[in-house]
Amino acid sequence: MSFASDVLGILPFLRQQAESLMVDACTVHRPGEPVTDPGTGVVTTPLTLIYTGKCKFQQTLAQSSNPVAGGHQFTVQDTRWDTPVGVGPFLVDDVVTVTASLLDPDLVGSVFRVTDLFHKTAATAQRTRVEAVQA
Repeated sequence: MSFASDVLGILPFLRQQAESLMVDACTVHRPGEPVTDPGTGVVTTPLTLIYTGKCKFQQTLAQSSNPVAGGHQFTVQDTRWDTPVGVGPFLVDDVVTVTASLLDPDLVGSVFRVTDLFHKTAATAQRTRVEAVQA
């Protein structure tokens, strides 16, 4: 036996354990190209459903940053969004909406945008960076 074969042998169990902590639910949509209605001039962005299922959110740092751009101050928090390995694939700018949260009801209805992708050979979960979207 080698360490690699030990990891490969235990990986399915570790993924199950990681998924057992995913007590939130979300939907993920991918924005398409904006479309302008020729009669009204209203611009809409079609959305394609990519994923519906379990997930988990975690703020990775206790502190946030407050950059200033265009005369406005913003609050940026580093947030990680976990999903089961193999769902997706997700892309930067995909939109994540929280549809249920067992432990944090205030999270329901929150909307996030995918900012960074994460890949790992022996991952127990897909860990993706997101940022909150303010309406």
